[in-house]
Amino acid sequence: METGAGKEDVSREFFKLCEGLSVGEMVTTPKFTLLEVMSAIELMEPKMDVGVGASHLKTLDDAIADGLYGDDMPMQLAVMDATLAMVVAWLEGSSLGTTVWTNVMLANVAKITHPLFHPFAAGINLLVRNIYSLVNNVGNLEELPEDFNPQNLFNNQTWMHRRDIIIMMREQMHALERQGASWSKETGSRRAVEICTACSARLEFVTLMLDIMSYLMPPEIENPHFDHKIYVGGHEPISEKDYEDLEKLRLEDAEEQREEPKEDTVEDTSPGKKEHKKNGKKQKRKKNKKHAKQAKKESPKTSPTKPEEEKPNSSSANPAESEDVDDEEEYMEDEDDCSSCDDPAQFTPNFQFAAVLSDRLIQISHLIKNTVILGRRGPDNEDGDYKWLMPFDSKACVRMIPACFPRSVKYPTRMEAAVWWTECAQRIYDLSRLPPKSTKDINMLFFFAQQFTVKSCVFTRSLLQVIMFPTDAHLMGGNTTCAEPIEDSLKNNFMPQVLDKDSPVHDDPLARQLYLNFLNQMSKLAVNVYSSFGCNLSRQRDRLEMALEELAHIQFYAGQVEKRTDEVMIAAKMIDCKEQNSSFHSIASFVFHNLVGIIHYYFELGFRMDLFVPYEFPYIFWFLGEIDAKWMMTTMERSQEIQLNYWKGSSLSTTLNQRRQKEKQAREADLKRRFVVHQFNVLNQYAISLICEGIVKLSVILIRKGIVRVPDGGDEAERLRFERRFEPLQNLGPPLNVNYEQFKAKTRIDELYQVEMNDLIDAAAENFNQAKANLEQLDNTVEQNRTNFELLQITKSNMVACRLLKMMNLEGRKVEWTYPEQLPMYPYLSIK
Repeated sequence: METGAGKEDVSREFFKLCEGLSVGEMVTTPKFTLLEVMSAIELMEPKMDVGVGASHLKTLDDAIADGLYGDDMPMQLAVMDATLAMVVAWLEGSSLGTTVWTNVMLANVAKITHPLFHPFAAGINLLVRNIYSLVNNVGNLEELPEDFNPQNLFNNQTWMHRRDIIIMMREQMHALERQGASWSKETGSRRAVEICTACSARLEFVTLMLDIMSYLMPPEIENPHFDHKIYVGGHEPISEKDYEDLEKLRLEDAEEQREEPKEDTVEDTSPGKKEHKKNGKKQKRKKNKKHAKQAKKESPKTSPTKPEEEKPNSSSANPAESEDVDDEEEYMEDEDDCSSCDDPAQFTPNFQFAAVLSDRLIQISHLIKNTVILGRRGPDNEDGDYKWLMPFDSKACVRMIPACFPRSVKYPTRMEAAVWWTECAQRIYDLSRLPPKSTKDINMLFFFAQQFTVKSCVFTRSLLQVIMFPTDAHLMGGNTTCAEPIEDSLKNNFMPQVLDKDSPVHDDPLARQLYLNFLNQMSKLAVNVYSSFGCNLSRQRDRLEMALEELAHIQFYAGQVEKRTDEVMIAAKMIDCKEQNSSFHSIASFVFHNLVGIIHYYFELGFRMDLFVPYEFPYIFWFLGEIDAKWMMTTMERSQEIQLNYWKGSSLSTTLNQRRQKEKQAREADLKRRFVVHQFNVLNQYAISLICEGIVKLSVILIRKGIVRVPDGGDEAERLRFERRFEPLQNLGPPLNVNYEQFKAKTRIDELYQVEMNDLIDAAAENFNQAKANLEQLDNTVEQNRTNFELLQITKSNMVACRLLKMMNLEGRKVEWTYPEQLPMYPYLSIK
């Protein structure tokens, strides 16, 4: 060992200090701190020192020399599948330097001459770049910023345009089709056609991914050639990337400006002088148009304009008409007022085209999954890190591996990656069809996002965010903001007086202003909560804790509207006291309903992340059943009561006017439909409260039988655990802010530990039986109600478990909670 600039050998002293040390202990002195110890460990450690084993890095020439360009179609197919597998490994959390860029072809696309690998590598490079740009713009990957940094390969890349890449890939697809047909004709074997079709499917998969992203993402994210316009000598915008000799154009403009005579400081208002100025402006505009046309004429093929966004040719077939158009454009408006010409159109996702392509993407992904076996097999049928394939080397981009402690990289097999892409294609298909239907009200908007993000990857989560909010807070790039679905949900379910046109509150300026303040606050929160769905489950849960506090604060704004509503109603002598208001506390009930819903999702995320342990179930499920489910049920019943009172008080409900009968019947039908949904949800929540009560009793039974062990510490330790679990609810106030004494009093938990065991088992079975009876009253055949069907299966399984606990000797048997994949919040007890 050597230290310092003098390279003094301290090995003997070091090993003398190490005498008597156990494994895991470190030698340290005041001048040899933990930082130096960690640095010493990094040196020459293969897992921590990226320079170890990197004396020779594989290059593209090495891969070619190893046979990369050989006529081995199974090997070429294996290389393509391995590259797609590396993209999956990157999207699952590993860095680009340890996954995608271990393929030496991707850093040397311009040097590749192979007809199949060149378009494929160019397409993969652009796909990775676009996914990175999407994730980076959405900003939802807080936990791994170093793995998604652009690094030098992105910064120094010369990107081909998407159109050119797709054209190359489609030409190669046609060539593969002809090649397969020719080989099949020569050999009489179908295998040649199958393997050529398989390679073609990989190319088509990349083209479909690029095209779908172009339809669903704004060009500034998707298009690497998208650039801001620049101005040269005037106000005609020119793209810097489209004009090759920009400096020459600037010099010409500067020369012309020097030749122009200086104008007098005193303005001449004579008609002749005005005409001279007007002609000068006309000539300047003509010059600017000339530069713009020259830029378009000299622009390379890598134009930033998408083929689907190209405007029709504005030039007429008649030259005279074209001249007239130019003359009209010259006199349209003054040159100093041209900002409106530069504003880009608001981007809106093209769901129709994306849906057609994503349907094809699903078919191609299944074809890829079914043809993975046609590729070359790895050594011992193990794919590993794919170093057995010519273009792969784990140290190929060692300089781009993040400077951090290494994480183990899990490389999926080619079959696992194919399955992953199949599931991803289905998610993209859902994104292209369901979002427009999910914006009717705030409940549908958030329900879709919650269900979608549970199993989605960082790519599709980011895609959802940019689809819903492409450029700003407007939903899907349209004219609708989050305020409209919030207001629709509020009006349809709680109907506050401020939204009733027949109420004096609707015309009260102060009430309207207070309502707008509330709506603005609610809209901001809705956007923040929706953006959290772009994160992983852990980050979602962290952000929901902040959302709970914000939503509790919004109750203040709701209370201001309610107070003013009561004042106006009493002043108008429509009611004698505020309790007579048919929609009393309607906005507050709406806020509370959403607050309970967010708390429910907060605990659901905890179960999905496996944060709760069985000895905590007594107080966790007491809260979910006694507080969460029952208050959700109360707000739904209040909503139904408000809607019924509003309908009875409306003039339309009692009208005998024949002209309004059709409108009356439509309103009644809509009201009945909503009442059916409300009644369904009320029964559902009541069944959930019974299931939770049964789980509390089952948990106590398992603790008493010694199957579940509670850590030592006694009642005080349990109190601390309880307070830690419900800490995010401390600022919400009653009834949501609960304490340990309240839990013990309402559950009578101490009595449950003393009651006869068989009686406790019977009580738990009765809870599950009652829940089963309520769920069977509902229509569980409809696909939308499949959640209730799964709840029904959970109740039946727990009823069976109760019978087994009462009759069977559990010695030597495995008793554990099983968490259904769709409903991990409500486990059932399995005995094996």
